Amino acid sequence: MPNSTRPLPDGSEPADLVQLLHLVATETDHYREAVGAHHRVHRTDLSALSVIMRAVREGVPLTPRRLGEALRLSPPATTALLDRLERAGHIERHREPGDRRLVHLAATDTAHTTGRRMFGPLARHIEEAARAYPPAERAVIAAFLRDVTEATVAARDEATES
Repeated sequence: MPNSTRPLPDGSEPADLVQLLHLVATETDHYREAVGAHHRVHRTDLSALSVIMRAVREGVPLTPRRLGEALRLSPPATTALLDRLERAGHIERHREPGDRRLVHLAATDTAHTTGRRMFGPLARHIEEAARAYPPAERAVIAAFLRDVTEATVAARDEATES
């Protein structure tokens, strides 16, 4: 529970849901900062590992360029990031046999182990909270979260238009 004496919104109004989502985002940021500091892993490295792991789960090949785009990093910053992750044993770079210029990124067992150690507690607690809701309610929550994700992307695009 956040450090506040004020009660949390009950969600009866759309603005309550905005407040609650903001609180989730804030607490997630605090979690990432605390866990990253505890494990001596930079925030950008955590974000990169998250993108790499998602690509692995989805079976999508990931290149340094696509990683940089996903993290909104310049090519030199992406290279520095990948060098750090490779030195730490979290990733491997593999060249495409047919086109040696094309590099694919792969997460190592070390990355998977570190990811589980760092984010396993968060996943476990969220899953425990989710089990309190019947499947039909979880389906509504999932639909809402998908819609919120799309709304966030649309808001970002609108806010950054020239």
